[in-house]
Amino acid sequence: MTPDDVERAFLDAGFCGVERDGAQVYARIAAQAPEFRAEETEGGWRLVLPWNVRPPVTAMEAWNENMGFARMQIIAGEAALVMPLGDLAQWAALAAEAEAHFILWRRARRPAEGM
Repeated sequence: MTPDDVERAFLDAGFCGVERDGAQVYARIAAQAPEFRAEETEGGWRLVLPWNVRPPVTAMEAWNENMGFARMQIIAGEAALVMPLGDLAQWAALAAEAEAHFILWRRARRPAEGM
């Protein structure tokens, strides 16, 4: 699969703000949603939704126990939902659910960080 193929798949799935930057393709599941990216790895394409929060370890473990191949990871010190490129409708649903968790985790840090 080429970056052109990924871009076309995003457009066909109805994602917003689809654009390429070199070998990566960026998009949003909806206009108001955060941006995610598709990037090619040795094992194939993966989808990554980063969020500027460090989730509780137990929350990340619980997500990973229940969500199978859609993993919560720490990338560059931040939480990220990571999943192999596949069913884009499933990705959209999981990204929306992850976003809700990211927001809850961020709000839980208000007492410590004053956000």
